[in-house]
Amino acid sequence: MMAISLVTYPPQGAHVVLEIVAAVGFSKDGIFRAPDLGIAMQACRAGLRLRAQELGADMVADCQFHVNFGSKAVNVTGFGTAIRITSSSVEGNHG
Repeated sequence: MMAISLVTYPPQGAHVVLEIVAAVGFSKDGIFRAPDLGIAMQACRAGLRLRAQELGADMVADCQFHVNFGSKAVNVTGFGTAIRITSSSVEGNHG
């Protein structure tokens, strides 16, 4: 199975909208490290991909992310539209 793409733009080819999906990723401070935005973002993206995969989607389009920096943690909330591609003429970056 090909990796599920997360993109900030709408799909270019024929598609079916399945559902709006959302995920939250976080990173909190620890004994030897500060909160890490990269870790929180990676967890959020993984959550979006997992939810899309559960729905049988090929991609999550129109993704948006909100970052909340706290004193001891960083949270990333992401959401987008789970899409199933119905044509083979889709172009673009699928990563």
